[in-house]
Amino acid sequence: MKIAQIVASYHPRVGGVEKHVRQLAEGCADAGDEVTVVTHQVGSAPAVEDIDGVRVLRFPLTSSLHNYPLSLSLFRHLKAHKADFDLVHVHSYHTLVGHSAVGSGLPFVFTPHYHGTGHTRFRALLHRLYRSSGARLFMAADAVICVSTAERDLIAADFPNHAGKLVTIPNGIGPTSVRPESVSLAIQKPLILTVGRLERYKNVDLIIEAFCQLQPNSTLVIVGDGPDRARLERKARAAAEPDRSILFTGRVPETMLSDLLSQANVVVSASDHEAFGLSLAEGLAYGTRAVASPIPAHAELANTAGVNAPVALVDPRDTGRFADGLAASIHAGRVPAEGLRLVPWTDVVRTTRALYLQVLRQDHRGLESSAPDTHTQFGRLRNTSEAQTESA
Repeated sequence: MKIAQIVASYHPRVGGVEKHVRQLAEGCADAGDEVTVVTHQVGSAPAVEDIDGVRVLRFPLTSSLHNYPLSLSLFRHLKAHKADFDLVHVHSYHTLVGHSAVGSGLPFVFTPHYHGTGHTRFRALLHRLYRSSGARLFMAADAVICVSTAERDLIAADFPNHAGKLVTIPNGIGPTSVRPESVSLAIQKPLILTVGRLERYKNVDLIIEAFCQLQPNSTLVIVGDGPDRARLERKARAAAEPDRSILFTGRVPETMLSDLLSQANVVVSASDHEAFGLSLAEGLAYGTRAVASPIPAHAELANTAGVNAPVALVDPRDTGRFADGLAASIHAGRVPAEGLRLVPWTDVVRTTRALYLQVLRQDHRGLESSAPDTHTQFGRLRNTSEAQTESA
């Protein structure tokens, strides 16, 4: 298959959507597909680059508005070169880049990574104004991939006319080995780790408040960057104590993140909105415990991982209880990931490719399901992909 993956930003930018697309793109390339990532220009990254078998095309921004950046040259390129692709896969409802594929006539798969709202008052207003335009993505798509049942339910409620297109394929995890070139970080234990874009809705300030109630000689590492970083750094400086260290790393390469995950006692998320909970799942795969806000996506991850999954769901606005959850997880110690039901990226890639083939064959009978189980559709598509592999 000749596949175009359309996303607002890609490697070397680090983030949940970027990781999702990179795993999928490289996995499809490994399977023999011709994969092109069409994305925005980021920093000094080259306009054309081949990364691990994937061709990456980056286009300069016409408008660099923080909420809705736009590259008209990207739109023009896809229109002019649509014959180069069999199928287009668009990522993220919350950006404009996916609209480049609307009207292309190409078979169209859409992964919205949908949160349902903006995360500030201004962005929530923009989100409401954008709703009719965003609906065009669901209308144009032949299939819509949700990364959790929580996301699927939210989309079905907000866009009921397109509920029949929804299929659930969860995010994957792994591989979990730390590469030999990974730089070992000498960090005082116990280590609490939070990973993600620094936005207000992530509530990292509440993590800082809870951390300051923990035992002395502990470290909080905050991985990521974003518009809330300056405020969070001021809060951390104000709360600074000699026996508690708060470290902001900014974005880090995968090797360093692997090193941090292999050392961490607890991975924590206090977010108000997530489609999945990728940093928590990765932490579990490395043997950390997890403390997280009790939002639907986090609750679903805990349930999916199994009854013995070391996940504590605690309201981060109850700072005392959240701190107690962190302390209890530190005291309980790291745990092996064996026995947890965590989906590897290889399964996600294989299942997504099976969906691509269904879309290309215009066979949508397998896309609709009333089953409430997150993995029902995932399992059906995975079985299809395995059968196709055996018959190849």
